[in-house]
Formats: sequence, C-alpha cells, structure tokens
Amino acid sequence: MKILVAYDGSEGAHRALDQAAELAQSNGADVSVISVAEPLPQFGRAGAMLVPDEEQERIHELADAKKALTEKGVSAKVVERKGDAAAMIIEEAEKEDADMIVMGTRGLNGAQRWLLGSVSSRVVQHAPCNVLVVR
Repeated sequence: MKILVAYDGSEGAHRALDQAAELAQSNGADVSVISVAEPLPQFGRAGAMLVPDEEQERIHELADAKKALTEKGVSAKVVERKGDAAAMIIEEAEKEDADMIVMGTRGLNGAQRWLLGSVSSRVVQHAPCNVLVVR
C-alpha cells in the first residue's frame, strides 16, 4: 500500500500525519509526505512568485513531518512542490500510484470556502484514489 500525506504544518495536517503513521504501522505501507508552496496571484505582466520565506518554511515543515514519522517507526520520503495545492497533490498521487491520500482540513468557514475553495474538497472530487480527510 502507498500513502500520500498532504502536509502544511497546520493542526489538521498533524492529525493527518498521525493517522497515516497508524495506517503505515498496521499494514507496512510506504509513506510519502507532500508540501506545496502556492505562488501569489499574478498581476499584469509580473510572474507568479512565492510568499517570501514560504519555501524555507515548507522545507522545515517537511523535515518536521519526516522526523515525527521516523519517531513512530515509519520511514517516509518527502516531496516539495510549487503550484496549486490541490492540483499538485492529485498529480503526485497519480505519479506515485498512491492507494490513499491522507489530509487534514483547515476549518474554513462558508465564505472562505466560497472565496478560496477547499483544497480537501477539490482533492476528494478529483483524486485517482481513496482520500481520507482527517478532522
């Protein structure tokens, strides 16, 4: 079994990481942890750019996630991507032929979901495999 964990350092992501560790411990699954840095929207001719320091933050978060899994006896590889979070998670799941995506929710209110869209909702709708959304 192959599990892809979407990780952004949030409380929901920590819960998803814990759930993925339990699943991996019980069935010997291979685990990959993906973190996606989303660029700021483009304005005019300016190219898309990342929020300053976000790339370093993502690298740090991935290292923390890998360490947390290692401490639970689960080895994992980490994947850093840039772009639309939902699209990158789905693409990585396809690339790795994942059996399951495990991800948390951020608890957006209705207005935030309407304005921003929900990454977990988009992943659930378009993923090539099962998706476990941890609350």
